[in-house]
Amino acid sequence: MNRIYWDRDKISILTDQIESIEHKHYAIQLFLSIDKPLNLYVSGKLIAGKCVIVNHNVNHVFSTGNKLHLSIIIEPASNIAKQLEMKMNGNDFRILDDFGIEKIQNIVFELAYCQKDNELNYYQYLIDTLYEYINLDGKIKVYDNRIREVLNYTEKCTCTVHTISFLADMVSLSRSRLSHLFREQVGIPLKSYIQFHQMQKAFFALLSGKTITEAAMLANFDSPSHFAAVTKRMMGMPASLSSKNSVFLKVYDV
Repeated sequence: MNRIYWDRDKISILTDQIESIEHKHYAIQLFLSIDKPLNLYVSGKLIAGKCVIVNHNVNHVFSTGNKLHLSIIIEPASNIAKQLEMKMNGNDFRILDDFGIEKIQNIVFELAYCQKDNELNYYQYLIDTLYEYINLDGKIKVYDNRIREVLNYTEKCTCTVHTISFLADMVSLSRSRLSHLFREQVGIPLKSYIQFHQMQKAFFALLSGKTITEAAMLANFDSPSHFAAVTKRMMGMPASLSSKNSVFLKVYDV
């Protein structure tokens, strides 16, 4: 099973097919087992837990072992990412196996095997219950107007140009000033955020029936191999596997 849910501020992957190499990325990532604790290496240390959050820019390795689990990659500029970053308190990972985790696991199981016409309702119920469990607030973070304009522009996913120069001209700033302001407010390099958005746009193209090569070009990756490398780093699986035998669901409308 390989089901990928593209949400406004996250990518949720319900799968039993991940065999990742050691990697790191600017997104915070949550791993949730469906029954027994999962095992993964974080900064070279083997840890086990039913719900594990790995901080951004931290090396980690994970294998599903052919067992179903849920992985959520949090969009780095989102309010949810900022709240999780505060809860991490500078640690590489956090295990959240508190009372109530079994309820979350049961919802994941129900999502995996629910009827397809109810799938998005089950998914939203899962996210709402998970946020309540972790004590997260879904309110939108307030940014400088120019940074908000950049985020709104990319969120609509209609852009054909993905360069810092283009975005800087759009908000009447120099490239260096926009890059500095973006990192200061969002906490990650603008280049990394653009790559996250490009990957999103490429997968929307795959969702509409495009080939990997066509999707990579539409999202302005340098090449299909560049798209594959970013996908491998961000999702822990190559683009070919991410699209093969997979079901993609776009959770929101823009």
